[in-house]
Amino acid sequence: MKFRAYIWNKKILIFGTMLTIICIYMMGYAFKADKQYQNAMVFICVLILAVSLLWDYFRRRSFYNRFLDILEQLDEKYLITEMIDKPGFPDGDILFDILYETDKSMLERINKIEASTREFKEYLEMWIHEVKVPLSSLELMNYNESRDFKAQKKQIDRLKAYVEQILFYERADAAEKDYIMKRCNLKALVNKVIKEQKDLIIGNHISIEMEDLDRDVISDSKWLEFMVGQIVNNSIKYLLVKQQEKSVISFRLERTDTSVILYIRDNGIGISEKDLPRVFDKSFTGENGRKTTASTGMGLYICKKLCGKLGHMIEVDSVEGEFTEVKISFGKDMYYEFR
Repeated sequence: MKFRAYIWNKKILIFGTMLTIICIYMMGYAFKADKQYQNAMVFICVLILAVSLLWDYFRRRSFYNRFLDILEQLDEKYLITEMIDKPGFPDGDILFDILYETDKSMLERINKIEASTREFKEYLEMWIHEVKVPLSSLELMNYNESRDFKAQKKQIDRLKAYVEQILFYERADAAEKDYIMKRCNLKALVNKVIKEQKDLIIGNHISIEMEDLDRDVISDSKWLEFMVGQIVNNSIKYLLVKQQEKSVISFRLERTDTSVILYIRDNGIGISEKDLPRVFDKSFTGENGRKTTASTGMGLYICKKLCGKLGHMIEVDSVEGEFTEVKISFGKDMYYEFR
């Protein structure tokens, strides 16, 4: 901190002191005050100004020099506020507080990005492990020159599902940049999902029931289709585990004063009471999830994230051994229209 720059910054104070000295001499002349008294008053004003400026200058210079020295030695410059104390002068304190809040905000952002990167890395490692299973099966079929096209298609469908899941997972954090909110017909959307899963549904003799689905909601059809597809896929997996005579997946719609709710229900193995609060946790498969090798625990986690982005609510109700029911609620306000 240069002394010349500091003095120039205090020019108003110095100019005010000079005006004060002029006023002292003018008033002394007007009231015929003693010259020595006037000179003493001027000397005191100049002394007070000089001492104040020097004390303030050296205090500031000491702080800023230390600030710059520490900053130069730090690899992570954003940690500077952790290494210095408040300077003790008003503008310095304001600067310190601004830097502290800025650094805090940046650290929170960095921690969030690091956590997101770590989560994605963990999921990617798990995803690679899961993808290797259908790939190995296809490789073995190819080696044996198998013509079991149904089995091959099943493994290809698994690969497609895994690829789709990781794409939606990657986009989930920035869903607001990739969705278009528009009118979606729930009956048409559910029929599309069922058509895509028809091989599994028909092949495993699963019945589909629909009730009053011909309604429109405002959502992103692509995201909503993915979510319904994940829920249906989960239902199919856990219906197969139960191996009962009649497997059913039912869809129904309920309208309330504040929302429209889509219910998706199956009569599969259900979810245990202790696992129910954690079904939306990342990679959580639970006790029943271990009964199927195709369970990654990511489907409902991604659905929860997407619902949060789209302004929907998703809930799960279940009784172990009896049923699992997933509810997706669409808010009913001035931005949502229903037919």
